[in-house]
Parts: sequence; structure tokens; C-alpha cells
Amino acid sequence: MPMRAKRRPQSEGIIIPNDVVITTCSHRKSAKPTRAATPSSLSRGNQQAVAAQWIAKVEGLPECRPANTFYAGRAFGLAKETANLSAARLYILSAGLGIVPASLSIPAYGLTISARHEQSVSRKILGDFDPAEWFSSLLTCVYSDEWSDVAGRTSGRILMALSRPYAEMVGASLAGAPPKMLERLRIFGASLEVALPTTLHVAIAPYDERLNAIFPGTRTDFAQRAMLHFARSVAVRRSKGREDDFAAVRSALKSLKLPRQVQRPRLTDEEILAVIERRLRMQSGAARMLATLRHEDGIACEQSRFGRLYRIAAGKRGAS
Repeated sequence: MPMRAKRRPQSEGIIIPNDVVITTCSHRKSAKPTRAATPSSLSRGNQQAVAAQWIAKVEGLPECRPANTFYAGRAFGLAKETANLSAARLYILSAGLGIVPASLSIPAYGLTISARHEQSVSRKILGDFDPAEWFSSLLTCVYSDEWSDVAGRTSGRILMALSRPYAEMVGASLAGAPPKMLERLRIFGASLEVALPTTLHVAIAPYDERLNAIFPGTRTDFAQRAMLHFARSVAVRRSKGREDDFAAVRSALKSLKLPRQVQRPRLTDEEILAVIERRLRMQSGAARMLATLRHEDGIACEQSRFGRLYRIAAGKRGAS
């Protein structure tokens, strides 16, 4: 009687490499741009004309330093750590330059799409501002790669940390990326479904505020914390693909409880500025003062907003 071949155990997948890490640019930068390198120097016009002005301007600026040393801040540092841990290529999504390879030398510039910020390009545009169209324009800039360049010729994961404003800006062009690239995509961020095209929803990793119980931080670095947790704790396991990856994320969060939300009063810019000015008489250092405002004074203030107000207060003190 012929012997029956032994059944092989079902494959449990493989260790899938993280090939690319993508993060958003930061307000904090290691070099201060001149006025000529900000939207302040642009003429007002329709969006297409302003985009053409801006691209011509940045392409004429002197290069300053590599992108991975130009951007700063905790969120950006976490993304760099993820890329180093994974031995992955790092890209930065920039509202001023497009999809920037981290090793590329770029000019010192200052531009944001946030309407409340003094370096907002939307203030120069007549009519409605379309963030998705703006980003698509930037893909023609000499400092920007295309999504197909990001995908490369490999098959590893593409990890992407996004905030909601950046999701609104890059979502349309990302949805049009090569299908094989989108299969490799893992997106990290909070409440991104309302900002991304529905075709990208399957790529959003199921992290929520329970992450704070094991990896505390601020709302502004949530996406980068989730991405680093994934690289440390999930990507090291065997996996058959995205469904396995996200099942592992749910398993890691399952036993955790949502942290108790601290309700802090929200003050106007003028009120927070007054608090900062008072504290500058006896305390310096933006990071320490922000922690003091949150934990001692119980005041709610986002990091980027606080940084802007701190610079105003410090400038007034220096001028007096």
C-alpha cells in the first residue's frame, strides 16, 4: 500500500519588510527661512498662478541641508526612528515641496496650508483653496518624487503617518497611485476616514486612543507613535498581508482601556499669550512651559499653536 504524503502545516506567512516610511513635514525646522522663502513674498492670484509662482520661487532658492535634518520635532523624530528601525527609505510629505526623499538637499522654506498660520499659502489665493489640487501641483517641483518613485520595484510594506489636513491634501493623488503600491500601504492617523477617499479606507490601521496607555504622547504625534508601535510590535511577526497585520493591531489594543480624558479650558490666542508673557518673567524654554500650561494651569493648547504664540511673546520680550 503506497504511503500517503504528510500534510504540510498551513503557512503562517512571512516576515514582511517595511520598505518605505512616509511622514508629514513639521512646523519646527532647523533653519529659519527668509521672507522671500515664504508665501509672504507671493502675489495674490488664482490657485494655479500662485502654485506656479511658488514652485518657481523654491526652485530658485539655494539648497540648505538634507530634508532629514531640516525638519524637527518629536513627531518627525519618531518617523525617523521607524525608518531606521526598519532600514527603510524615508519620505516627507511637504506642503511646500511635494513628496521629498529624506536624503535630498532642500532649501530653507516656510509654507503651510493651515489658514490660521502666518505662513499659510491659502491667504494668497483668490477664491476657494483646494488642498488636493495644490499638492498635485507640487508633484512637478524638482524636489518632489512621484508616487511611482516611492513604490520602487520592491514588495515590502509602505508605512504612512498622516494628520487629517495632510490626508485631505494627498488623498486624491495617493488614490491614483499604482494598485500594487496601494496593496502594500499601511496608513496611520486619527479619524482619517472623513479625509481620505473611500478606496484608501482599507489601508487605515485600526489604532485608537488606547495607544496612549502603552505609548503616551500628544494628538499631534499620534500617527507617528502608532507607526512606530507597528514597526516595533506588529511588523516583526509573520504575516500573510494587511488583514493579518491589522488583526495583530486589534489584538495588541484589545485588553487596553481608553485613558480618562482631561478636560482643559480652551483660551483665545490673546489669553494664552498673556499667560506666556507672565511666565517668561520666571521661566524659559518652550517645551517646559507648554507642559506647565497643560499640567499646572490646566490650559488646552496644541503644540504648533503654542510654538507660534511663544515666539511672539519671546520677540516682544527681546524687543523691550
